[in-house]
Amino acid sequence: MPTGFLQGKVALVTGGSGGIGRAIALALGGQGAQVAFTYFRGHEEARQTEALLTEKGVPCLRMRAHLGDLRQVKGLVQAVRERFGRLDILVNNAATGVNRPAMELEEKHWEWTLGVNARAPWLLVKEALPLMPPGACVVNITSLGSQRVLPHYFSVGVSKAALEALTRYLAVELAPRGIRVNAVAGGYVETDALQHFPNRDEMRRWAVERTPAGRLLTPEDMAGVVLFLCSPWAEMVRGQVIVVDGGYSLLG
Repeated sequence: MPTGFLQGKVALVTGGSGGIGRAIALALGGQGAQVAFTYFRGHEEARQTEALLTEKGVPCLRMRAHLGDLRQVKGLVQAVRERFGRLDILVNNAATGVNRPAMELEEKHWEWTLGVNARAPWLLVKEALPLMPPGACVVNITSLGSQRVLPHYFSVGVSKAALEALTRYLAVELAPRGIRVNAVAGGYVETDALQHFPNRDEMRRWAVERTPAGRLLTPEDMAGVVLFLCSPWAEMVRGQVIVVDGGYSLLG
C-alpha cells in the first residue's frame, strides 16, 4: 500500500494506551490520520502513546473514559467533534474481563465485561454516526475465544462472540450510508494481557508449539490488518471477521 493514504482522515482507537491499541494508533497515524485514543487505566502508558504520536507529527487527542458508562461515551464523542469535527475510522479495541470459569463468576463480572466489550462498541457507533461521512469504517477487535472454548475465558469469549454478531448486523445496517464494518480476530498476541491468566506460561508455550508460523502474534501483526481494512482496497469487505493467528486455528 502506498504511504499517506489516510491523509486528512480522523481515527478514534479505544484502549490505545498500549499493546494492540497503541500499535493500531501508530499505524493509522503513520499513514496520515489524526488520532484520538481512549484509555481507562495506565496513565503513564497513555502518555507514552501520546508522545510517540506527537514525535511522528501526528495530531492526537488522549482521553480517559470508562466505556461502560454511556455519559462518558457521549463525552468522548463530543470531544472528538470539538477537536476534529469528523470521524472516519472507529476502532473498537478496548476490552476487559474477569478470567474465571463460568461457575465462579459473579453477575457484576458479567455486566462489567459485556458492558465494555460488546455494549460500548454499539454505543460508540450510535453516538459517532453523525460524525461519520460515507467512506468511513468501523473495525472491531475480537479473538479466537469467540468461537473456541479457552480456559478462564468464559466472560470475554461470550462478549467477543456478541461483538462479532454486532459486526455483521451493523455492516448491513450501515452499508446504505457508505460505512463499512468489519472485525479482526487475533490468536495469541504477545501483550501484557497474557499476564492476567493464571496459566499464562502454559498458554504461551502451547501457542508457540501449535502455531504453524512458529511464534506468537505481535501487536503490529494485528495493526497491519486493521490498516488494510481502513484502506480504499477494502471497500467491498463488509461484515467479515478476519482471523490473524499464524495458522493456529487451522489445526485439528
